Amino acid sequence: MSNALTNRSNGQVPAILGSLLVAIIVLGPVLWAFATSFKTEVEAVVIPPTLWPTSPTLDNYTKVFQDPSFLNDLWNSVAYSVGAVIIALLVGIPGGYAAARFSFKGKRTLMLVILGTSMVPGVALLVPTYYLLEKVGLLNSGIVVTIILSARIIPQTVWFIANFVEAVPVEIEDSAMIDGASRFQIIWNLILPLIRPGLAAVATIGIVTTWNDYITVAVFAPEVAKRTLQVALVNQVFDAVGISWSYMLAFVMVASSPVIFMFGFVQKWFISGLTAGAVKG
Repeated sequence: MSNALTNRSNGQVPAILGSLLVAIIVLGPVLWAFATSFKTEVEAVVIPPTLWPTSPTLDNYTKVFQDPSFLNDLWNSVAYSVGAVIIALLVGIPGGYAAARFSFKGKRTLMLVILGTSMVPGVALLVPTYYLLEKVGLLNSGIVVTIILSARIIPQTVWFIANFVEAVPVEIEDSAMIDGASRFQIIWNLILPLIRPGLAAVATIGIVTTWNDYITVAVFAPEVAKRTLQVALVNQVFDAVGISWSYMLAFVMVASSPVIFMFGFVQKWFISGLTAGAVKG
């Protein structure tokens, strides 16, 4: 018995070392950026570089929060992301439920078409979409940007929801129908509570995707008042005469923190949601 446990432990060593190596590769740049955000600009560009600031300072973060457009950029990022996810869920929940529970001619083809739309590069649609919005006078519209962002995540939302619903035994719904429940009541009071982890996973993926989107807002809402934190960050690289690396990395930390905190808060539901549709019945 002890030999088996020893062999099993020895077999896990390569996996553990490999995981540590991947963690270092992934977290290394993040930790470097975090440390640099507390450096002065002189220390941030000194050669040889220092791993940790000799005299940590919060001046870079103070400058970020004192930027007059910061709160507006933050609000736009939150509004676009949350609005896009809400629209995607409003479309994806009934769409995914119908795909999971109803059978109709051409269903498989329709689902493949929906999946195929998510494979079209967004850049390929920029020029025709821009000219269309310009002709109808809808450039710099926050609502239009939100709808475009939601269109990017609706296909995957429909597919995810369909898998989550399929994992719920249909007999539960049959019992509810016998008791007189309507289809809406079944979805609202029965299906949604049962697939709550899946909804958390879908919402998390959607918010991360839309939060980090740069090109959509930069092209379709070029006004400064409509830009997001990501657009403001990139503008610092192109608009400034010189780049302040310590300030820019402080901005990166601030712009990334809402998504990081959200992911940490819903991590338990996110992981269980990703595996919820893997086993049916």
